[in-house]
Amino acid sequence: MIKLLAAVFLTAYTTTALAGVSIGGTRFIYSEKARALTVLVMNSSAETWLINTHITSGGTWNGVRPSPQPAPFIIAPPLFALKGKKQGTLRILKTAQTLRQDRETLFTLSIAAIPAGNATGNSVQVAPRSLLKLFYRPMGLQGKPQDASKQLRWRQVARKVEVNNPTPYYVTLVNLNVNGLNVRDPGMVAPFSTRQLAECDPASRCILSWQSINDYGRMMPKTTVELSDK
Repeated sequence: MIKLLAAVFLTAYTTTALAGVSIGGTRFIYSEKARALTVLVMNSSAETWLINTHITSGGTWNGVRPSPQPAPFIIAPPLFALKGKKQGTLRILKTAQTLRQDRETLFTLSIAAIPAGNATGNSVQVAPRSLLKLFYRPMGLQGKPQDASKQLRWRQVARKVEVNNPTPYYVTLVNLNVNGLNVRDPGMVAPFSTRQLAECDPASRCILSWQSINDYGRMMPKTTVELSDK
């Protein structure tokens, strides 16, 4: 039987679900002063699933450059059996490797639920996998992360829509529209970086709207601006 990946969004608490297994969040913040980060994993099904985890550099996400450096984290346990109707915890611990202190660093937390039983007949068993954002956040960064999206600077350069992020925080863009047309997978704007995201005819008005996602996985209010090439 093929298990399909599904994402579940709850009003008060955002989780990610795969097969009968749900993960207590869609993004995780590892503060510089934290000794460890705990991730809750819950199994609502009657089956036993093997939970396999690892962390990689943040190049999985659109707009984020991949890093050749290994992620400086250890997950305990990296593989464990989660029985039906039970829950478990993952502990993420940072190693001694130094990361940048003037901005966030983004990593990808990968969690897969592997069927513990054996396939029978002509059936196929698939391990659904969720890719989740893991941010390392140094202490003392300027500004507040929830205000970072308000600081984005948009402008029109010839036919291109360009965005600059002057803050030390990553901003995730969703529901980006240019003159009413949806921009597919706008991705993220990295700290202190500039991206070109879409096209807009310079002979007409260029009206842009977008939303972002906060630390808790919730949508921020929509922002609308009219662009200029000045």
